[in-house]
This record gives sequence, structure tokens and C-alpha cells, in this order.
Amino acid sequence: MLKILLPILVILALAGFFYFKFSLSTKEPVSPAAKDTENIKTYQSLDFQFQYGQEWKVLEDSEEEFDERGNGTFRKNFTGYVGYEPGKFLGAVVTLDQSGSYEINPFTVWIFDNPQNLTIEAWHHDYWYYPFVWGDFTDTGKFVLAPQDEATVSGQPGKSGIIDYREGKPKFIYVAKDGKMYLFRIIGSEGEKILQSFKFN
Repeated sequence: MLKILLPILVILALAGFFYFKFSLSTKEPVSPAAKDTENIKTYQSLDFQFQYGQEWKVLEDSEEEFDERGNGTFRKNFTGYVGYEPGKFLGAVVTLDQSGSYEINPFTVWIFDNPQNLTIEAWHHDYWYYPFVWGDFTDTGKFVLAPQDEATVSGQPGKSGIIDYREGKPKFIYVAKDGKMYLFRIIGSEGEKILQSFKFN
């Protein structure tokens, strides 16, 4: 009896092995990483790139659009209020949710001309946090709210500071690179996540 059953069991085992091997090989494997990338978009322009989720949208911004949203000329107002003109604007990118709110959006980067290659400290002293924050522009206010924490963005050294009195407690990060000053505004964990994916080209 054993001599009869043994060949049958071997044949069944081999048949099962080849069946499962064939059926699995006909299905394209999907890794967790592949699933994740289906929900990730990449922005690439203005000498940098970053990734963001499908639920967000990314727009390039301008001073004119900034003025229109604020119903005023912020460069003129800033100059009249603090006594000097802000840095020359080169470009901006903002990440928005479906509501389109610019007030507490997670990630924004503004690029300013820095032909003299000013240090972060010198740039902050000369140009403050324009165009994001209006507040205490006295020497004491600038010192207290100056970006003093070390930061790194895409391998570039920077300085960061948090403005507690603004909605969302935004973190501002300065990075000086190639004759430009990059000013990041980061809000919440989503903003930090996007920042981690940011890379200079």
C-alpha cells in the first residue's frame, strides 16, 4: 500500500509546486514602495525639485499675485514702514491644499537675488522676513526672532527660526546659495515632509 501511495504523493506535490510557481509568476509583483509612489508628485523647476502628495497642488507665485491677494502693494508698504526696500524677488513656489489657503499652507519657498552673497545674518538684518511676517521691526524684535537654529536643506547649511505669534507657528529657514537667498516657510508635519524631499538641481 505504501509503495502505491508514495508515488502518488510525490506526483501531487510536484503538481502543486509547479501550479503555484506558474500562477505567481504570471502576477506582476507590487512592492509597498511602488504603491507609495503612485500617490506622489514631483515639482521640478527654478533650480530645485521636491515631492508632494496627490492631495496637494503646487503653484508658482509672484509679487503681483501676492499683492492682489493682500489688496495692497507690499513692497511699497514694507519700504514705507521699515525704511528700506525688501530684496529683489526672483521667484516663488507654494504648496496648497484644496481650499487654496495661502495663510497656513505647509510649504513655501521664495527666492531673492543676493548678488553680494550676503550671509544669512546680514540678509536677515537688511531684509527681515518679507513678505511673510509683519510685526516687531525694532532692533530688539529682529534679534529675538532672528533665525538662530542650525538647519540643512539639500545638503546646504542654513538657519531657522519659529514665529510663535503667527498662525500655524511657521518655521522660516534661510539658505544662501549661488548668489541667491532661499527663504522657506514650513508649517506642520506635512511641510517638514516636503522639505525633506527638497533637492537643489
